[in-house]
Amino acid sequence: MGNVQTTHQATQPVITVPAHDQAVPAPHATVPSQQHQPPPPRQDTAAPTVKAFPDLRMRRLMGVSAWALALAVTGFVVGAIALIRLMGDMPGWFEPVFAATGVFGLLLIVAAFVTVQYRRIPWLLLGASSVTLVAGIIMLGNA
Repeated sequence: MGNVQTTHQATQPVITVPAHDQAVPAPHATVPSQQHQPPPPRQDTAAPTVKAFPDLRMRRLMGVSAWALALAVTGFVVGAIALIRLMGDMPGWFEPVFAATGVFGLLLIVAAFVTVQYRRIPWLLLGASSVTLVAGIIMLGNA
C-alpha cells in the first residue's frame, strides 16, 4: 500500500497519510540528517579576542614596574647604609637633604605609575628618579 491522499476540494491542501507498512520515526528519535550541530560562531565585534602577545600598555606597565623595583631595592640599600652612618658623626645638612631627595625620587616613581598610559613620560620620570638616587649615593659618599 502506498500513501493515501485525500482531497476535499480543489482549494483545500492535500493531506498525506502514511500507510501502515511504512516505518514512521518516533518523535524523540533523531534522523541522521537532523543530528544536532553546534551553532556557527557569533560575529560579535564587541567580543574580546585572545591575543598572542600582551597589549602594548601591559608591556609598558611591566617595564615601569621592573625599573621601579630596581630603584626601590637600590634605594632601600642606600637608605639602610645612610641610617647606619647617621648613628655616627654626620654633618647637620645631611639628614634633611638626604630625606628630601629620597621623598622626591619616590614621588617621581609614583608619577611614573600614574602616567603609564603615555608613551614617554613614565620613562622620563623614572630617569629623573634614577638621577635623584644617584645624587643620594653621591651625598652618602661625600658626607
